[in-house]
Amino acid sequence: MTEDKRMDSDLLISVARGVIELASIARPSTFRLPYPAGIQLALDQLALSGMAKGYPVPVGVPDLMSWCRERGLEKWELNLPEGFLTSGARLIHPTAGEPSRTCVELASLRPGGGPEQEAETLLAGLASTCGTVERFADCRDFLIRRPVMLRPDPLELLRPAVAQTWSLVKGLYGSVPDRFLTAGLVHCCLGCGLLAKSTKAIGSWCEGGCIPASRELEQSYEPKLALALPLTLRLFLALPGRTELAVRSGLMDQARLLPPGLGVHRVAGQDGTLRTFQVHDREQPGPAALRAAEIAALLGGPLDIVVPDDVAARSEYRQNFDRALPAGARVRLLSASEFTAPRPTGRARRNHA
Repeated sequence: MTEDKRMDSDLLISVARGVIELASIARPSTFRLPYPAGIQLALDQLALSGMAKGYPVPVGVPDLMSWCRERGLEKWELNLPEGFLTSGARLIHPTAGEPSRTCVELASLRPGGGPEQEAETLLAGLASTCGTVERFADCRDFLIRRPVMLRPDPLELLRPAVAQTWSLVKGLYGSVPDRFLTAGLVHCCLGCGLLAKSTKAIGSWCEGGCIPASRELEQSYEPKLALALPLTLRLFLALPGRTELAVRSGLMDQARLLPPGLGVHRVAGQDGTLRTFQVHDREQPGPAALRAAEIAALLGGPLDIVVPDDVAARSEYRQNFDRALPAGARVRLLSASEFTAPRPTGRARRNHA
């Protein structure tokens, strides 16, 4: 990546982090100026870059939020690597008004904190509390299956088989943010299990991006009782976790979780060699590839990134993922079906040496 492209990528990451910081304010109705430091700094950086290059710039934070909601990132006049982001990608969903998955994925790049790093920190704390990998794995599966609980049932949560796990994970849950309440209702998508919105003006929307034609929502009239994991765990643990559970159940041998992290597993392959894999469910192939390369480097060995079949089938997703991998990255992308197939798929490991 050239220095110019890196600078513009860093600029976009700063804006994405600022959007999430602004959205994290629990009660927008009580918001008072000044704006959070992150979004103000991102605006200043974007303005300086635009003025230096002779490009139009937002005139303030509200205008920047309009850009994030109304403009595809290809219209921001930023010099980004080819195929790094999909066409039409935005930082704020145009109808739901929530930070997009693209925004969260971009905000997780580079050192210095971000949503994915926050999720890793939360899980590392849970792993430390659990004490054993087995107990941590049980807790992690609980979180994957229950990212949102519209009507928590105390009797179920206190059953002997669940009580210990619940005692370890309950501190990770919190109230559903006020901005998800519509007409006194809070919604959850039955497909991805994440928070959703439904109004006459916007129709239905869910955090996991389920196909509208097949999207089915559950609602609760008692929003104060509903519990949800933080956004970071909903998107980086629970969302790919649905596919991970299916992948693990489709393997002939039991996969072993490598703690703590966000779900790197190791399993014996058909030829007896060990395969290390992590399940992703991400919108953007470029950021996903960079993150995968970082994980592979930390592991010091090859890494399979397993994605849902529909993600692998998206136009040019594989090509753009491979293009974004740094030189020497020992990473390959496989669909869930390919990874669990009883015979080799014939897709050779890519080694960008």
